[in-house]
Amino acid sequence: MSRVKLYFAKVNENGVIPSKRDCDAGMDIYACFEEDSITINPHETKMIATGIMSACSEDYYFQLFERGSTGTKGIGQRCGVIEGSYRGEWFVPITNHNDKPLVIVKEEPYLDYFKDKGFVVYPYKKGICQALLLPVSKVDII
Repeated sequence: MSRVKLYFAKVNENGVIPSKRDCDAGMDIYACFEEDSITINPHETKMIATGIMSACSEDYYFQLFERGSTGTKGIGQRCGVIEGSYRGEWFVPITNHNDKPLVIVKEEPYLDYFKDKGFVVYPYKKGICQALLLPVSKVDII
């Protein structure tokens, strides 16, 4: 199998460039925002900034998927396709499937504070989704 070149750049200095081991199917993608936390109300979807952008051959695209740790917290990653030709910042649509507010928190000391207030808490330092690189089908529509 030939290796594909992927190019990533930070659009925010705090963005995390993904990495991938050969044994992994996907790459972890991380939130990147300026606030101390982001709250997503029950059954609400928010676009979460990642602070990164990408480039790759137009023969491929990125498909965003939930991580196991997000699914166990009632966090749904909505559909996400990033074309090989897209050159803007990646945003991840995250839905809170819980009946309680969900908060993505930067600072460890606040994790317990929000838990005590009845929030579902997800740490900022954990990936919010994973991205898989997949081939684009070549078709003739008749």
